[in-house]
Formats: sequence, structure tokens, C-alpha cells
Amino acid sequence: MKSHIIRNWPFSLLLLPALMLTQACQEELTSTSSLTKSIEKIETAYKKGETKIEVGGPKELETLASPEIMEAVKTRLQAYQRNFESRYDESGDLSEPYWVGVIPLNDACPAATLKIKFKMDNQDNGNSTKSGWTGSWLYDNNGNSWHTLCRVYGGAFTLMTLNTPTQYLVVRLSNNKTLIMEPRVWNVYIDNEDKGNLNVVSDISPGFMNNDGTHLQFWAIAGKNTPGVSQAAEFPDLGFAYGVFGTFTSPVVGGAAGMGTFKTDDENNNNANQLYSVDWSTNVKTPASFVHGKGVDRDNDPGNTIFNIRRVR
Repeated sequence: MKSHIIRNWPFSLLLLPALMLTQACQEELTSTSSLTKSIEKIETAYKKGETKIEVGGPKELETLASPEIMEAVKTRLQAYQRNFESRYDESGDLSEPYWVGVIPLNDACPAATLKIKFKMDNQDNGNSTKSGWTGSWLYDNNGNSWHTLCRVYGGAFTLMTLNTPTQYLVVRLSNNKTLIMEPRVWNVYIDNEDKGNLNVVSDISPGFMNNDGTHLQFWAIAGKNTPGVSQAAEFPDLGFAYGVFGTFTSPVVGGAAGMGTFKTDDENNNNANQLYSVDWSTNVKTPASFVHGKGVDRDNDPGNTIFNIRRVR
């Protein structure tokens, strides 16, 4: 099945510098010279005919964006999520089936599933790396990453008996959650390359992506090391080989050969990465440095992203 690609998103995630200021800050500005470098962030899409060198050359120092930029990014992410959920608050294709995304072994999905494929333009002259089993997720010769997800029925996933009490993650691709999913939505925003961005954009709603960055959402599902009621010993058989996100070591197909890490070197200049959870009932937002279970981890490196991947079928 063809990838579900959307080339043009209707709005820019990151605002131009003057618009990134809060209203209070705007009132204090007397001229454009009042803008400081600490809150500037110019992002551009690649234009045909441009020369873009993505490998080799000097390395850039990594800097985090200002609080003003961080707040502007988060506001836009949350506004889009609320808009999506208000459109799909009734039973329908994007609500009732509880769609989630898993990583296929190969760059293909069975006929009964939807293939979603996107490319992230990682930091030019950066250090994106992968090791071990990462399924269809790979890097090209320019250090940019290609990501394939298969959209499957989330109701098939349940509580697991893992080797350690932790959580595993699946990508959220619809509105509602099942009862066994953790009562919060995990949000991971990846600030992709600013200069001449070459993202290949796909519909990952209720997350989204454009030429500024990629916003993925996840459901976390519990795993306990003591078997109990409603716990499964194996991940569901979906008819193809696939992986989920987590740091558990059992059950993993192939043992150590089925475990891998995938690191994206995100934008170095005024990096605006975000990671936070939103309570499903109260809408309370809680910042974090990793998703529970560490399927996605920025604990030691907030400016880059590590995905811990496990082959489970």
C-alpha cells in the first residue's frame, strides 16, 4: 500500500521571531533591534537548485531555544491536538478502531494495514546513529532518517509479562485509547534541521510534521514481571514481524539480536525539542526527559532523541 504522504501542511509550526514573543514582550518592543539572538530561530525549507551539504564539515555547538520559543512551540502542538480531537470526538474511522503504529521488519505493511512513511532531515554534519535491531528504520547517506510505521488495531495490545516492571510504547494514530493504555498521552517533538529542511511529510495524526519538525504521540502500556490477571506472555500476532518501543529484554524475538537503539541528531541551533505528557482526564501537562519505560529517551541529552526499539514478533 502506498505511503500516506502530505507534502504541504497548512501552517508553520514555529513562528517567526517577532511572533514567538508573548504579548507582554511584544508591548515592550520599540523596534526590531530589540530582538536578541537568544530568541531568534529561522527555519527554511529546501528550494530546488540549492546546494545543500549534509555530511562532513565543521560541527556546530548545540544550544537550546529560549523559554519563549519553547512555549510557542508547545502552544502550537497543543492547539493542533485539540483541533484534531474536537473533529474526531465521535465514533468514526479515526476514533473507534484505536489505531496505533508499530515498526515493521521491512519497508512494507500487510494489505490489511496502512503504511505510513516519513523522512526526518536530521542535523547537517551531525551524528545520527543506529545499532542493533531497528526494523525498517534506517539512515540514508546524508544522515537523514526514514521511518516506516504500520497502522494496526490497538485493541490487540494488552498488559504484558515482561522481565522488568516497566512500560512499552506504541505510536498513537487515532483519537481514543483502550482501557489498558496509560491514562496520558506522551508527546515527543523533534526539532529537525533548520537550514534547507528536506523532511518528507506524512500524516501521523494526531501528531503532525512539517518542514520545522516532527511531533509524535505515544500510548504507554504496562508490563509487570510477576504474571497476573489479563497479562499476556507474548505480543499479539499481527501477521507480520514488527517491533515496539521500550527497554525490556524479554520477551524479545532473537534475544539481544532483537534489541536496538536509533538516535536522531536534532537541530543544534536553538533546539526546541519537547517531551511532555498530557493527562487524559484533566488535560494537565507534565514535562519529562523521557517517556515511561524509556522507549523514547532524552534523559542525558535533551537536544537529541534516542528511540529504544524491541522486536516482539
